[in-house]
Amino acid sequence: MLYAKRRFFPGTGTSYVSSSAAGERQGMAELRDLRVLVVEDSWHVAQALKTLLEELSVSVAGPAATLDEAERLLAARAPDVAIVDINLKGEMAYGLIDRLNEIGVRVVVISGYAVPQVAQAKVAAVLQKPFSARSLLAILRQAAAANDAR
Repeated sequence: MLYAKRRFFPGTGTSYVSSSAAGERQGMAELRDLRVLVVEDSWHVAQALKTLLEELSVSVAGPAATLDEAERLLAARAPDVAIVDINLKGEMAYGLIDRLNEIGVRVVVISGYAVPQVAQAKVAAVLQKPFSARSLLAILRQAAAANDAR
């Protein structure tokens, strides 16, 4: 269970729960050394994601706030999983999602839209904002297990 170390970001409606409880950490051991690309234009959300993942010894690339930044990070080293906001200040990430899918990177789409227009076959999951840390971590565990099965 995630314990109640909650971080709020005023004005954004965003929060996450830290995963520092020992039992939760043991359950997250499979995320250790997972390489995750974070593509998110909201600074508060991006930093919350980065902090949460780094607490679990996940290797985080980014966050990237634009498609150009994401492409540069992708060129430097391909991640195992990418967490991608579908709308980056009006710039839609469909092309990036296609590229990630083509090179075998599992994509978790995060979006404020009720039903983002993304091909379900190209993504591991779609999480609607706001989402819980528990939901995100469960999806990442599944993606990590799928990468190990390859």
